[in-house]
Amino acid sequence: MVNFLQTALLALVASNSATARPNPISYPVPKPDPIHGTSKYQRRGLTLEGRATRETYANEAVAGITALHQWYGDNGLWDNHWWNSANVITMLADFQAFAPDQVSGYTADVFPKTLTNAPSWGAFTGFINDYYDDELWWCLAWIQVFDVTKDQKYLDMASSIFEDAKKAWGQPACGGLYWKKGDPAVNAIENELYLTAAAKLANRKPSSPSGGYYFNEAIKVYEWFFNSGMINDEFLINDGLNSECKNNGAQTWSYNQGVILGGLTELTWSSGDAKYTTLAVNIATAAITKLTNADGILTDACGTCQGDSAQFKGVLARNIQFMYNRANGLTDATKAQFKAFLQLNADTVWEKDQEGNFLGSVWSGPYITADVNSQSSALDLLVAAAGVS
Repeated sequence: MVNFLQTALLALVASNSATARPNPISYPVPKPDPIHGTSKYQRRGLTLEGRATRETYANEAVAGITALHQWYGDNGLWDNHWWNSANVITMLADFQAFAPDQVSGYTADVFPKTLTNAPSWGAFTGFINDYYDDELWWCLAWIQVFDVTKDQKYLDMASSIFEDAKKAWGQPACGGLYWKKGDPAVNAIENELYLTAAAKLANRKPSSPSGGYYFNEAIKVYEWFFNSGMINDEFLINDGLNSECKNNGAQTWSYNQGVILGGLTELTWSSGDAKYTTLAVNIATAAITKLTNADGILTDACGTCQGDSAQFKGVLARNIQFMYNRANGLTDATKAQFKAFLQLNADTVWEKDQEGNFLGSVWSGPYITADVNSQSSALDLLVAAAGVS
């Protein structure tokens, strides 16, 4: 694979302006190598089954990451998007796990720059602000960066962020964690993020600060979440709890089906109990079968919307890939379903929701426009497809 990011991005990083939004784009945008096969828009490497190859997905991810860089600022954020930038960091770290030669030269600058500079943007010292979900997105991002760099400062930051949420867990009348400090709402997302962060920290710091410190927290949160009623009869997770501490019946957003998969997978590792993976498979399968259109393409309510909701679908793709590669005991049929889902969606995005290496929010197409959220979400999908191919 040609090392596009090393050559196309490092020079740009060195000369990046304070606005970090050159107009028009003045740096070379890499294009995937033409291998064989054709698509509506460009030549792509294809398998005998008609799906793109791992190399092709990786090259497409490189092209998309290069386009995404136009939004990266000196403050370490992409277009001043806060929690969304945490998801960009996670996506880059995921890609580095599969293709270090493609991206490590770029992330060697971006990871420490964001760690140092981003908190000053909103005076969010240590990535702490008024929203527990925001904080925990950053916690998970730095855990993933630690996984690919083995640099302790990233894990230390993740642990520090986690403590702010830990102090508040269990305070709401319904139990769990508030979405926002000072707001009584209890939603699924912040509690899934907290569970997943605890489970991941348990596997990376099993005896620190004390034996079982994170593991016991993860089990406690799992038991509360499982009994909260937020997982409905279809194995989909609704948006949160109502004032009576019951499932509010609200939207089953794709990211609510995604975040918990990573935490459940990690709980099986640390506990040896397959029930967590079994639940994760049920949730992932429900999302694949019930949150897709007639062609099998993942959709969310208000699929054409930009803003935060454009970020959601990639979180599910990211965590299905994580399960495919890391979960214990998946059947061949389950892995085949996960792989087919990710490849089909990635192929469709590149053919129908891509223009000039920019990626929109409607994965089934047509391409409308792109922003940081839609771009990084679709990149999560391309990275996931590379990871299973």
